[in-house]
Amino acid sequence: MYEVEAKNKNGKLLIIFGPPAVGKTSVGKVLESRSNFKLFHNHMVMDSIMHLFGVGTLSEDKLSRIIRENVIKEAAEAGMNLIFTYVWNFAKEKGKTNIDFYKNIYESTGGEVIFIELVAPLSVRAERANNPMRNVEKKYAPNRDRVLALEDSLNFTSPNPFFYSNYTKIDTENKTLEAIAEIILSIIR
Repeated sequence: MYEVEAKNKNGKLLIIFGPPAVGKTSVGKVLESRSNFKLFHNHMVMDSIMHLFGVGTLSEDKLSRIIRENVIKEAAEAGMNLIFTYVWNFAKEKGKTNIDFYKNIYESTGGEVIFIELVAPLSVRAERANNPMRNVEKKYAPNRDRVLALEDSLNFTSPNPFFYSNYTKIDTENKTLEAIAEIILSIIR
């Protein structure tokens, strides 16, 4: 295994979360191109595991957790600035447990964790989910029907007040990717 030399003594973990089709990966790509952050979007892990073991299986849950934890740990130890995207179901404690774990990994190396929540109305997200380019890079990304169904079965509404400081909520409905990225860049600098 190759050693990665830390570019920053203490890296930053930017957690971008929100419901499916809100723009997490798209915003992450713009941020990656305009900063020294690397994008680790959720489908980088999920699609390969889902291909092998199916959607919603115990293997998917177990392996995705192991891979995410290890990638985030390596990035933190390398002092890497990392963007991590996440669909957070607030109805289950599992989401907060996962995020607490990732947060603790970065903070244990002296790093900083920044939370960005992206939101948009369901009608906007359903329309975005129909974009055929969405499945080019993310084979198992929810389509329009799945986005609508998930809205009824999961809770994407974050608590107010939010669990952590260093948190910003951004409505993506009427903003370009560049405008959203500019807001986030002003926060992470």
